Amino acid sequence: MDIQNLPNKAFLEIAKTIQQQLKEGLLRQGDRLPSERALAETHQTSRATVREALRALEIIGLIESKVGHGTFIKSESIPANDQLFTEIANETSPSEVFEARFSIEPYLAELAAVRATQEDLKTLEQILEDTRDCIDFEELTRDIFHKFERLDGQFHYQIALAAKNSFLLRVIDIINSVRLEKLWGTLKERSLTKERMNTYFKEHCEIFKAIKDRDKKKAAHYSLVHLKNVRNNMLEE
Repeated sequence: MDIQNLPNKAFLEIAKTIQQQLKEGLLRQGDRLPSERALAETHQTSRATVREALRALEIIGLIESKVGHGTFIKSESIPANDQLFTEIANETSPSEVFEARFSIEPYLAELAAVRATQEDLKTLEQILEDTRDCIDFEELTRDIFHKFERLDGQFHYQIALAAKNSFLLRVIDIINSVRLEKLWGTLKERSLTKERMNTYFKEHCEIFKAIKDRDKKKAAHYSLVHLKNVRNNMLEE
C-alpha cells in the first residue's frame, strides 16, 4: 500500500518520508533512525508530531524502539496488514485532541463549579475514591492501566455532565471516542508510570475541590494545568 495517498496529517508526512527513504535504499532493516529532536528539526515540526508518527509506525511493525538505544527499522516494507495501517492513518492526531481539550474542558470545569448538583459531586467523589483504590498497587499491569484510564475518562466526563450543556457534552463524546483509538492508547500507556498516576489523581482532587467550593476560576485553572501536564507526558517528555 502506498501511503502517499492517505489523509494529509502532520504525523503521516514523516511516515511518508520514511517510506520513500526505504524505497530509495537510504534506510534498511536494522538502521537506526535520527532522534526525535533531529526528526522534528528536519521536518520543521514539533516533537509531539514526531512521537505520534513513530508510535504509528511502531504499531504497524515498521519500526521498533529499544530502550536506551533508539528507534530502528524493523521491516523494509509496510506490513501486509493494510487494514491496520489505514485505521491508524485515519485516526485523530492526539495533538489536535489536546488543542480541543484545552479550549473546552477548562470552561466545562468552570460551568460545573456553578451548576454541579450534590449528586454530581457525590459521583465525582466516588470516582476519586475508586481511583485511589486503583493506584494502590505494587506493579503497573495492563489491567491496572486500563482501569485507571477508564476512571480517568469517567472523571472528565462527569465534569462535562455537571456543566449541564448538552452541545458541549456531544463534543466531549467525540473527544472520548479518540481514547479508544490505537494511537492514543499506545501513547498514553507508554507515558504512564505509578508516579504520574499519583500526580494525575492529585490534580483531579484539586479540580474536584475547586468545583465543590464553587470556585470557577480555580476549577478552570486546575483543569488546564492538568491537561497540559498529561499532554507533555504523552507527547513531549
